[in-house]
Order: sequence, then structure tokens, then C-alpha cells
Amino acid sequence: MAKLYIFTRRGRSEYNLVDHNVLGRHPKNRIKVLEPGVSKVHCLISAEDEQRFSVRDLGSRNGTFVNDKRIKGKVVLKDGDEIRMGSTRCLFRDKIDALTINWVEETREEIETRIRHKVAPRKMDKFFPQNNIIDDEMLRADYERLRVSFELQRDIGFDLHIDFILGCVLDRVFEFLEFDQGIILLINKKGEFNVNSFKLKDLDADLTVSRTLIDYVVEDGLGVLLTSPNPGADNASPDLLESPVHAFLAVPIMDEQELMGVILLEKKDTYTPFQERDLNLLSNVANKTALFIRNSQVAKGVTRESLERERFRKILSPEMAEMVVAGQLQVAEYGEWRPATLLMTNIIGFNALARDMAPDLLVAMLNRHFESLVKVVFRHEGMVNGFMGDRLLAVWGAPLGHDDDALRAVAAALEMHKAVEKLNVKQDEADEPPIEIGIGLAAGDVLAATMGSIRTRRYAVFGEPVMRVQALCAAARAGQLMIAEETHQAVQGRFATEEAHPVKLKDGTVRCFEVLGASEERPERPWSYLG
Repeated sequence: MAKLYIFTRRGRSEYNLVDHNVLGRHPKNRIKVLEPGVSKVHCLISAEDEQRFSVRDLGSRNGTFVNDKRIKGKVVLKDGDEIRMGSTRCLFRDKIDALTINWVEETREEIETRIRHKVAPRKMDKFFPQNNIIDDEMLRADYERLRVSFELQRDIGFDLHIDFILGCVLDRVFEFLEFDQGIILLINKKGEFNVNSFKLKDLDADLTVSRTLIDYVVEDGLGVLLTSPNPGADNASPDLLESPVHAFLAVPIMDEQELMGVILLEKKDTYTPFQERDLNLLSNVANKTALFIRNSQVAKGVTRESLERERFRKILSPEMAEMVVAGQLQVAEYGEWRPATLLMTNIIGFNALARDMAPDLLVAMLNRHFESLVKVVFRHEGMVNGFMGDRLLAVWGAPLGHDDDALRAVAAALEMHKAVEKLNVKQDEADEPPIEIGIGLAAGDVLAATMGSIRTRRYAVFGEPVMRVQALCAAARAGQLMIAEETHQAVQGRFATEEAHPVKLKDGTVRCFEVLGASEERPERPWSYLG
């Protein structure tokens, strides 16, 4: 968890950094800095990887300084680096996760003896009608809750990053409930509590968390106010203190009946402990926090589903893509070996074609060509593994396998030749050169997995059959469909075939056959294989 501390004339604010953090005066920036000398869009702090962050000036008028040196281009940040924008000073910390957490062990009885007030988390959600307001205190309480809710919504806006949301919550809470330590813990998928955000009055202090207090709040589902015993005050007059006390607020973050986490606030050695109104106000904040978290989860779920749908629609038919998004078709994230039939197409004489055509016309022609081939792949429920220059690689067997994958692949290849013939009619009408393709097919076990970097992962297949299908495709002449022996055995009797010259590989040869048509009857051909 990397943090950025910003020190201004109004005090200190802090932000949990996410992948991209734009700083400046503009209201749409993730981190708004309304100080003299700061441009509307001043600088960008972004994640280089999971461990490092960098800062880049975005053309600000006064520049961005790291450790008093004006930066040009991108500078990788180190823990403790100082960033300056005008007169505003920022402190970058990237070792927050290493902060010591002291887990305090107490008994439930010790907690109960220190409790002064309790509140149900949903109690403070109700606003009374005007006729039911009986005094100014009730009106002031409602106003304060509305003010806090409004300012939280304004700070967070439509941001979906949970860590950013929680940091804003603690910053806003600190303004009206000053504390020495504020912590927000959320429940992870394993049912364990993680410290997702914190705020310390002393930057170098360690976090102190009572496991028993968390368990108490979770089990009872109530927010509680605690103070340590003080000989100078009793429960009837907690404000009259002769010696300082430790004060705590702990409230659950609940969405309907689901517990999401806990907010803990602590005042150390204070003469002004938390009061019941503070507990009510924090309980209201916890309710709003639950709403922010739920909205973030829903929005991220919709976004993730939309991205998944868009990602798989590029390689699968719309029907299969919907099956993946709905969870009806499983896509291996960590890899699995699957039997598959691979098809590769290649434009004959592409290099000469590319030299003679203008770049924009060449790209337009390739896009039309690939569009017609992809439609054929999807129609036969195959997967588009990728494009490599003028070549297309399609797969049958991953992520969805059929008993007749080899037949589907051969039928698709023959249909591709017909699609190219139709496309060439349009090429001729546009006075553009015709396209001729060769196609190769091979089968075998491939490794199917979601691979790549965090930002560019995609589902694809790898393995020895990819090498063989490349060799077969390279050997195919214009209008030919060359298949390896294992594919020939699977489709024999369904298509007219003729044995061709073996194809050489680095470690041997591949016996191959040419598919002549969809029946045993040999079609007429204007040329023979041997030329």
C-alpha cells in the first residue's frame, strides 16, 4: 500500500495510491490540490509495476520537483521522496505495508467494562420529518450527518478504487472527529480482516488493533464507544476528567445484513474523549462507506463483465463469448493441456503485394480479408488465436471442444477459400489485386492458458502443433488446403484427399495430404500438385 501525504496550509491529507493518480486543481483529477502554484493538471503518479511508482510532470507552469530537483520526463520514486508543486509539499511512502501492527489481546469482560454507549448500524439512517423535530439538537445532528455525507460524496465522486474511497473516508472523519489512529479493516474472501486503510496523527507511529474489540463488534453487530477507566470521572459525568483517558470508537460496516468490515478510531491520553453523538455520526459514516463499497463492487463487476465480453468476442463467436462471461464455459487461467485442431492461413506473395500497394489500401484490404475469415471461424465455433502479419491462426478444441473438431476445421478451411473468391470479386471491381491464400491444418495437444502481462493478458494456445501448422501453411500453394496425417485420419471418408509431399521440420518430417473437396469425387483442377 503506497501512500502520498500532502501538506498544505490547511493541514495534512493522505491518499492511498492506485495505478494512475493525476494531481492538480481540476475537479476531475483523482487527487485535487487547491493550492497556489498548482496547475489544473499538474503531474501524474503511476504504478510502474506492483512494487514501484513513478512521477511525471504534465506540462505544469511551475514544474514538479522531486527532492528539490525539477524533473524532466519520468522519475521513479523511492520511499521518503519529497514531491513539490508550487508551495505544496508531498511525501511519498511505499513501505507502508511493512508498518508494524501491534495486535492487542484482551478478554471480552475487559471490553464490556469500558463500554459507555452502543448503537445499531442502521439506527442513524433515518431522517425524521419536519413535524417530528422536537429540538435544535436533533436538527443539528441531522444537518451534520447530511453535511458529512455530502462532502464524502463530493470527495469520492465516481471513483471505484476501494483503497482511495477508504482513504477519503478517514480524511473526512478526521476533520470532525480528531483522532490519533484511524483504521478501516475489510473482510477478504477467506473471511479474514485486512487493514485496507489507516490514518495516523504521528506518521512514525505503529498501528495498535484489539482483536477482541473487532470480534465484539462483529458478534454483536453494534457500534461501541469505549474509554479506559479514570478515577476522576464516572459513567454519569464522563466529561469531567482530572486525568487523560484512552477513548475508542468501533463501528461495523454493514450492507443490509452483510458485514463488510470495521472502522476503528482511537484517542490516546485525551481530556476530550468521544461522546455518544460521535458514535452516532461515525455509524452514519460506516453506512455510507458500505454503500460506496457496494457501488464500487457492482460497478467493477459490470465493468469486468463488459471487458470480459469484449475481450472474448474478439476471439470467440458472440454465443461462446456470452457462455464464458456467464460462467457456462470455463477458460483456464493457469493453463491446461487440450487436444485441438489448428488452422493457419497465409496470403501467397504478400511481400510483393505490400510493396505495390499504398499503406492505407493495404491495411483496409487486410481488414476486409480477416473479417471474412473470422466470420467463418466463428460460424464453425472455433477460436481466433491471433493474427501474425498476413497470417491467421484459428483453433478448434479450446476453450470449447467438440467430437468433430477436425471436421469443423476442414469445413471452415474450404469455406475460407470460397470467402476469398467472393472478396476477390470486390477487389476486381475496386481495381485492386486479388488475394490468394494457402491453408494448413494440424492437430495435437496444446497448452491453453490466459497469458501475458497484467495489462495485456489474453487466452491463447501454445505447443508443438503450432510449429507443425506453420510448416504446413508455408507449404500450401494458392487455393490449397494441406492437412497433417492425424487430421487426415479423423476426416478420411468425409472429404476427397490426395497424399502430398511430406513437409520437413527441424526434427523430422510430417506426412501430409491435400484436401480436394467435400466428397470422394475428385474435382477438376487447372493445375497439378507437382506443377
